[in-house]
Amino acid sequence: MKIFMRGNLRIGYVPYSKDLQHPGDRRRIDSWARSRGISLEVNNPLKSDILVLSNAANFNYWLARAKTPVILDLVDGYLGEEPSLAKDLSRNLFRSLTGKSDFSSLTYTRALKRACRNASSIVVASTEQAELVKALNQNVHIILDDHSEFLDQIPDATLRDVHAERKYIFWEGFGFTLKHFEFMSRELDEYMTKNDFYLVLVTDYKFPRWGGKVGNINTNDLIQKWFPKSVGRITIVPWSISNVVKWASKSIFGVIPIDTEDRFANLKSENKLLSMWQLGLPVVFSDTSAYRRLSTKLNLETNCVPREKWGDLLASLDLDLLHSSKIRIESFLSREHTRNILNGKWDEVIYGVIN
Repeated sequence: MKIFMRGNLRIGYVPYSKDLQHPGDRRRIDSWARSRGISLEVNNPLKSDILVLSNAANFNYWLARAKTPVILDLVDGYLGEEPSLAKDLSRNLFRSLTGKSDFSSLTYTRALKRACRNASSIVVASTEQAELVKALNQNVHIILDDHSEFLDQIPDATLRDVHAERKYIFWEGFGFTLKHFEFMSRELDEYMTKNDFYLVLVTDYKFPRWGGKVGNINTNDLIQKWFPKSVGRITIVPWSISNVVKWASKSIFGVIPIDTEDRFANLKSENKLLSMWQLGLPVVFSDTSAYRRLSTKLNLETNCVPREKWGDLLASLDLDLLHSSKIRIESFLSREHTRNILNGKWDEVIYGVIN
């Protein structure tokens, strides 16, 4: 049996972004690799001892050419979405046009299932996703994102002075996930107006529509449409790690609305919630499968909001009670969600397929 030393191990990786700055890269396999002193081979990924494929990879292409063990890193719940045939065909078409799939599978679900069956190991980001994948491959591991990048930033102390003047609600994320504000925007609009709150969105000013094939969406247009009363209370800040940390540091609480009628979104992992907790924020959040599981574990069910209850939750929101959970959350993070713990899980996956 060949034993690989960490410094000599060659890992090929097909990433979301060539510079590895996409969060699906830098918070996952690249975070582990940097901690272990390993450089990922993204230019010639087949020249490696192991090939790791992100969800941006053309699975058929790489699996057909790989001569080494292949690990899939699947952070989204595509397998549980059950899209219509038209949506599945369209998704595969768009991905094929951008090199992220090919036409041979016809639908993206078919390509993904084939990849799962043929992979040496599969990494997912939640218990719910693992259950879906186990029907196709028994070698499944659950690894969450590494959010310790936020701990490396020191908030600008001057920003905390503004905290006393304005009460901020915090949200951060990709522009295309802003759509999840729509179903509860009326309730949040009313809450901010009545309670003198402001909302900061650390995100994109513009973002691609349908993969950038048919233009862009202006974030400010969505805000004006969804928040007619409080539009002047909403600030858009460009996404960066430093901006996330700074604006979270002067916010009262975070909010994560997710339209649970969106089956794909409902299968998202708890990563966003964990990242806000890592920032030191108490959070109110939608009752997705992962969030509900975590809220039950930490006895935070009152922060977990059913789709039709956002108005009730905001109307009765007790900020003192919300902040009282801080010690409990910090204890959980230090016990179960640290860089060392995540690195250990990646060690198990990586060395498990070669030794």
